[in-house]
Amino acid sequence: MTRITIHADCGGAPKKQLLRDLNIAFAKADVEGILEFFSDDIRWRIMGEADLRGKEAVRAALEAMQEMVASELIIHSIIIQGRAAAVNGLIRTEGGGSVAFCDICQFESADGNKIQSMMSYAVEIKSEG
Repeated sequence: MTRITIHADCGGAPKKQLLRDLNIAFAKADVEGILEFFSDDIRWRIMGEADLRGKEAVRAALEAMQEMVASELIIHSIIIQGRAAAVNGLIRTEGGGSVAFCDICQFESADGNKIQSMMSYAVEIKSEG
């Protein structure tokens, strides 16, 4: 079971709740759940690793990542400004590793709920001390 800690205030902000739920789906390796948040023409850039275009390319990448199970997800902050959003936090894996992450998202529109593009940064944390 994944332990989830949300430090970001998500109350009353639908896009913040959406991004919280997206990250929970990532932590649980819920491929179909993750894909629900993306537009059909999603572009997901994983910095230093991949530049994915379209849901099928994203699906293939997510399926390849499914073996990495998170034991803990901590969301530090979620920032929304019009179509743009950012989420940062930390994922701890069952294998004992930790990865700090930041996702920068663009929604299809200011009032839309589908993510059109996402740029992800991930840094392995060697020691949290």
